[in-house]
Amino acid sequence: MTIDKEILDRIAEMEARSLLEGLEDPDLRRNPAFLEKVRKFLSQNRLQTTPETPGVKGIQKASAEIPIFEDVEVQ
Repeated sequence: MTIDKEILDRIAEMEARSLLEGLEDPDLRRNPAFLEKVRKFLSQNRLQTTPETPGVKGIQKASAEIPIFEDVEVQ
């Protein structure tokens, strides 16, 4: 089956907008399952962040402050 390129482009654009709206939602952007979908979308579309990407330095700083619990068993 052949799908019109314009339809595929519109679907991809809508998907990207939906992910962006989700990232702007305070609760959803903290949801690991949602964030995995965002990472998968970025990976599948070969989009990569770099240290120069706006916001990455804040993420790096925040992640450096997360404590490591060595005595906790992960299930």
